[in-house]
Amino acid sequence: MIEKRLIDSCRNGEHKGFKECYETCAPYVFSIIKNYISRQEDRKDVMQEVFANVFHAIHKYDENKASFKTWLSRITLNQTITYLKKTEKLKQFEALENDFDVSIENEDLDVEKLNTSVLDRLIKMMPQGYRTIFLLSFVEGYSHKEISQILEISPQTSRSQLSRGLKWLKVHYKKSS
Repeated sequence: MIEKRLIDSCRNGEHKGFKECYETCAPYVFSIIKNYISRQEDRKDVMQEVFANVFHAIHKYDENKASFKTWLSRITLNQTITYLKKTEKLKQFEALENDFDVSIENEDLDVEKLNTSVLDRLIKMMPQGYRTIFLLSFVEGYSHKEISQILEISPQTSRSQLSRGLKWLKVHYKKSS
């Protein structure tokens, strides 16, 4: 994703390095943020915070512990979740807990077999709580225990929200097919 010389340039405080790093990494960072945050203005704010954090902490990056892409992903995800918590977009978990009760067949939803463009559109339409946990679980690969720590909720709430999110997705996917 990014060359060591560019990381060193940023570590040395070189403006050209910061600019090149931003231009190289911005599309990737934006692709993560847009999954979690709907409003364009909010996405820009989070992007700005992500890169401020990256450039402030670049001297702490250790290529022996993780790739730059992994490190950048973690900063992006942390900043995105921080934004959602700060703006109270994640306060919906408990409220949604009993809000959506759908009877559904016992067959499982195989997310990997769904039409990608339809799935992307539906994910953007999901209630924020469902969407956040769905993305953390399916895209980022976090366990319910890890999600509960990130979002400061119980693992049971994480499981429940994912289950309800999958039900929501299944119902809406069937309607759009």
